[in-house]
Amino acid sequence: MADRGKVLITDKVDDLLIHGLEKLGYACDFRVGISQEEVDRIIYMFSGIVITTKTTLYKSTLEKAAQLKWIARAGSGMEIVDVEFAKSKNIKCLNSPEGNRNSVGEHALGLLLALSHNIVRAAKQTDKLIWQVEENRVTEISGMTIGIIGFGNTGYSFAEKIKMFGVKILAYDKYKSNFGNEFVKESEMRDLFEQSDVVSLHVPLTSETHYLANENFFNSFKKKIYFLNTSRGKVVDTAALLNGINKGIVMGAGLDVLENEIFSSLTSNEISIIEQLIKTQKTIITPHVAGKSFSSRKRFAEVLLFKISSLE
Repeated sequence: MADRGKVLITDKVDDLLIHGLEKLGYACDFRVGISQEEVDRIIYMFSGIVITTKTTLYKSTLEKAAQLKWIARAGSGMEIVDVEFAKSKNIKCLNSPEGNRNSVGEHALGLLLALSHNIVRAAKQTDKLIWQVEENRVTEISGMTIGIIGFGNTGYSFAEKIKMFGVKILAYDKYKSNFGNEFVKESEMRDLFEQSDVVSLHVPLTSETHYLANENFFNSFKKKIYFLNTSRGKVVDTAALLNGINKGIVMGAGLDVLENEIFSSLTSNEISIIEQLIKTQKTIITPHVAGKSFSSRKRFAEVLLFKISSLE
């Protein structure tokens, strides 16, 4: 078997990926918790690197990657990689959004059900032996119009899961066309602004999508909406979302991501906004776990192994 060089694995991955890489002829250097400084120091030694969210591969790091042939991201978002610079060095960039699309789709649906049925608020009340019925009367999803922004892996997964509720689904994707089918209508943003009862974001973080959901965005809706974000935190201007809730535009928000997810580094303003969101009792915030199911790690491994083997 040909010696294909060494692979640096910077976080926990399924054993399937390690064993598969070894069968392809790679020697795996498994370093969970490695610092960015250490990655920068040793990256010149490796032919491939596997990352999750804890390691960034920007130009300053990639300039040191003398032997690197490929980058494999266990997950979807590639904002932590300077993809254009990598391409200029003939480094292949691979990701695995197929691996957790089912989990993210389920989580988005769960957030919507929890919001529209007051599940979290009612459960907290009964924990305190407070029994309120009328105050927690639920809103059925059936008959709603669901607006999906970004119709890639997770957007499609969410649509597949929610279609069974008897809803109308509108989907907008700037970079796709002719994707409509019997249960999804390909739409423009103006259609979503005019018709949506629910809006769910499924877009990558890029210069175009940064603060996509801003003051103008929320003010453009003709109806009150439930708002979901399982994509990336910086796609949403959190202060604008708070204003949207306070104005009554947003009836409830389900967020799996925040602008700053390193709570030890939160500024006083960021803390204040999060606290105000919580006090509205109209938000559910989960700690970026939508795609982190027990099954997704294995799926990431399967997808990446297939894509890496296809490079050979």
